[in-house]
Amino acid sequence: MRVGVVVNPTAGGGLNQEKVELIVSTLKKLGGEVWTSGNTAKILEVLNPRTVEIPLKGTRDDTVDLVKKIDRVVDLIAVFGGDGTVSDAASARPESPLLCIGIGTTNVSPVLCPPDFDPDELKSCDMRGLKLKIGNEERIAFNDVVVGSTILATVGNKRVQVDARKFMMGERAVALPRKFRARVEVGERIVEGEFGNVFFSLSDRRFLGKGTAGGASLSAFLNFKAVVACVSEGIVVSTYTKDDLRKIEPIVTQTMSFDDETVRVWADEIISCDGNPVGEGYAEIEVLDRAVKVLLPKCYKF
Repeated sequence: MRVGVVVNPTAGGGLNQEKVELIVSTLKKLGGEVWTSGNTAKILEVLNPRTVEIPLKGTRDDTVDLVKKIDRVVDLIAVFGGDGTVSDAASARPESPLLCIGIGTTNVSPVLCPPDFDPDELKSCDMRGLKLKIGNEERIAFNDVVVGSTILATVGNKRVQVDARKFMMGERAVALPRKFRARVEVGERIVEGEFGNVFFSLSDRRFLGKGTAGGASLSAFLNFKAVVACVSEGIVVSTYTKDDLRKIEPIVTQTMSFDDETVRVWADEIISCDGNPVGEGYAEIEVLDRAVKVLLPKCYKF
């Protein structure tokens, strides 16, 4: 068996010995011949990897380019990174299945496989995702597409929110969320105004029976594929105190459900895909029922 390997060296604040040991032990458990890029091969010398040459840019393109290069050459592609790395790998639209192990900041993507998996029990599952299109660029999200001024990142071994615009320029500057103007259209339905965040998410059965999830619980209960949530305050945060929250409440959320419609959004703030800032302005979002194949101990249904 040939195993392609993608490692994001900056995920979750960067690689350390514990993460390297996890990567090596996972690949030993899978067995087979390892194929990876030159920079990753250096940390996997014990496995005698085959090196695949790609021009390294130090951006998300490294993940996309490597996945495209090794797709169909290998039997599976093992991805080690955060939710954004998984999104980048899936955005290459590989035919080979992905085995995704979280070593990032949040690690909550539904496509992540627990590191203690049994190789004999892995199954290939078709996973639903959201396709984000901004200009000529397309990305795949499994958690959400978010409009907002901040994203979550790891700085000094702490999970904090950082300015999304500055993050796109390579700077991790701790920041509080700003409000912005946005307009969202789902068919004839429109929500527009000033918001702290706008979320586009796949419906999740965890919403079922939880009225506190608001309109999102109705979307899941009625089997809509996805939902838009326009929130009056910024909730992509990690530093609010109880007093801070009391000061901004009540928080108002407006929701709209959708299946196969193309959702359109205009916003004067950054639009992110699974935590990766992509751009701002106009974007389109739609559901992809078979976005990518992933290996999981069991097939998840959302």
